[in-house]
Amino acid sequence: MFQSIFLRITLFFLVTFVAMGIGFFAIHQKLAQEQTSRLEKEGGYLLLVLRQSVPLELPLRRTFLQEHGYSVTEPHNDLIQTLRPAFEVIPTQYPEEIKDSIREGRIQILKDTNHLYIYLTKATPPLLVIKADVAKAPLWPDILFISLSVALLLLYWLIIKTLFPLKTITQVITQYGVEGIYTPIDSRKKDEIALVSRALDSAMEKNQALLEARKLFLRNIMHELKTPITVGKLSLPFLKKCEEKSILERAFFRMEHLIAELVRLEQITSGSLAPHLQSCDPKSLLERAKALLFLHDNAIDLSLDGTPIVADCEVMSTVFKNLIDNAIKYSSEGKVYVSQAKERILFSNRGEAWPSRCTLQSLSEPFLHQHENQNSFGLGLYIIKSILDAHNFTLTYRYEEGFHCFEVVCLNPHFVLD
Repeated sequence: MFQSIFLRITLFFLVTFVAMGIGFFAIHQKLAQEQTSRLEKEGGYLLLVLRQSVPLELPLRRTFLQEHGYSVTEPHNDLIQTLRPAFEVIPTQYPEEIKDSIREGRIQILKDTNHLYIYLTKATPPLLVIKADVAKAPLWPDILFISLSVALLLLYWLIIKTLFPLKTITQVITQYGVEGIYTPIDSRKKDEIALVSRALDSAMEKNQALLEARKLFLRNIMHELKTPITVGKLSLPFLKKCEEKSILERAFFRMEHLIAELVRLEQITSGSLAPHLQSCDPKSLLERAKALLFLHDNAIDLSLDGTPIVADCEVMSTVFKNLIDNAIKYSSEGKVYVSQAKERILFSNRGEAWPSRCTLQSLSEPFLHQHENQNSFGLGLYIIKSILDAHNFTLTYRYEEGFHCFEVVCLNPHFVLD
């Protein structure tokens, strides 16, 4: 979950937004302190001017204050109720007699959103002196914060919208892996993800064409193989009963069986058909493999404990056949030893060690030919590996005491019998 690119982008923008909020809160606190300091200074200067105007008569007093940039009005109750104290604490730099007057309520220093007010409650008549626009707070921090917040949210939305097709690509690929059905994305955008989408569509289109060509090829080759077999079988009744006729009957039967086996093998290795699971007797599978290879009894040394395995018996016989064929082909004594320990079946043969560059993984690649190497297995190991992968079985290899040992572990806890 924490490796999701969407979650990482969301966390990045969230952290950025929180950091920006903390930064603007610090700026707001700094500006509030500067405004308080400015109000204290303006309030002190206004009180000084008021002290200078005390000896004057009221009309002259109004004129004097107006000349110094202040306005005077009657302290209406409706207006007073809308005002709030300018300071939480009486400024320390004010003279003591001013502080006393503020404490006693004879002087009130008030403010609203824009103006600073000095309310002389005991004057005759009471006066309200106004310093216009001195309490106005700057708006640029709020405007900048809102603008950046909107820009961040817009950028986040654009990035998520750009990356959202990744979910569609993931769903399409997952559907193809599970159902074998690919739905073209057909993106018309011009960003990098759209390029990936179109490249995937193109690759899957070519892949589908290859699969269709593969099916057509297999259909044709199976038809071409079945035709001479059918002709041969139709000719058998015209032959006299003899040993040659019996050999031909067995050969045609085995060839038909091999063709059917190849079709099923291709379906399973291509993923178009799931293995048909059932309980299989390893001895029966080995006997079937031995019959398909026309081997004598002394070519295989069996040591089985009789534990059945859960697998597709038809294709597992192909696995055993190829392992036996490879073992005998590259054995120095023309013999293979097969032993079983529960779900583990070991195929071993005596022979020279492989060159260092030869590994089970490299020799399991399709169409691998190393003519200079006696241990080249061609398609055999590739077919074995493909069938075992379809079963979620494993194949291991080791060389010990002069023997090549291939071990098939026929164990998959997720298998359930039909």
